[in-house]
Amino acid sequence: MARQHFRRALLASLAALALLGAVAADPVELRTLPLRGASRLRIEVSGLPLLVTSQGASSGSVHVRLNYISVRPPRIESYRHGSWLELSAIAAGNSVIPFVSANPTHLDVSVPAALPMQIHGFTGAISVADPGANLSVDNGTGEIDVTGARAGVDLATERGNVRATLATGWRASTVRLETGNGNVVLHVPANFRGHVVLGAAAGSASDPLAANARDAKAPFVWLYSGKGNVRIVLDHS
Repeated sequence: MARQHFRRALLASLAALALLGAVAADPVELRTLPLRGASRLRIEVSGLPLLVTSQGASSGSVHVRLNYISVRPPRIESYRHGSWLELSAIAAGNSVIPFVSANPTHLDVSVPAALPMQIHGFTGAISVADPGANLSVDNGTGEIDVTGARAGVDLATERGNVRATLATGWRASTVRLETGNGNVVLHVPANFRGHVVLGAAAGSASDPLAANARDAKAPFVWLYSGKGNVRIVLDHS
């Protein structure tokens, strides 16, 4: 009898998953947010992964897309505060479907390439691709991954790996990567120069840079991990 109940529950769950897959297989465009004079973007996210990508520099809007199979999608809010456009996305709780993990969702945000950003996370991975202006990210629990940065980056998480790649056309700007528990990796272009300081309280720190590339007067480049390894990778391409 118990086995029959389990089989019925499993079949019901599979049917529900199939229905949800048909409904939410494609991304859902949640909203388009015109800048209307805003010159900076602040994003707050909790309980779901975030991916931020860059669009054309002339774009005047921020586009938000949501993927989810949870029966309760995240709560999305947006407003303007002075020169800031602010966006928040908070996970709405656990799925009520058996055998489905809680909130298997992710949020995609497409922004103008030259828009400075601040991102505040609580839980969940944060990824940013090709930021063209200064970027600041702080996270509670979850990794941070930034690729193709062309300006300054300030990345910190309490628990998780931190990785950043500077673009070939990176404009010499301050770089700070920090984690309390995890590894820190910074990829730099062949022509990189900076005043580099590496710290690893309970791990190793290494870089392949020549002295004139590591000991320049500016910009300041600081990498630190409380429990993990720290390294710089020199990209020759």
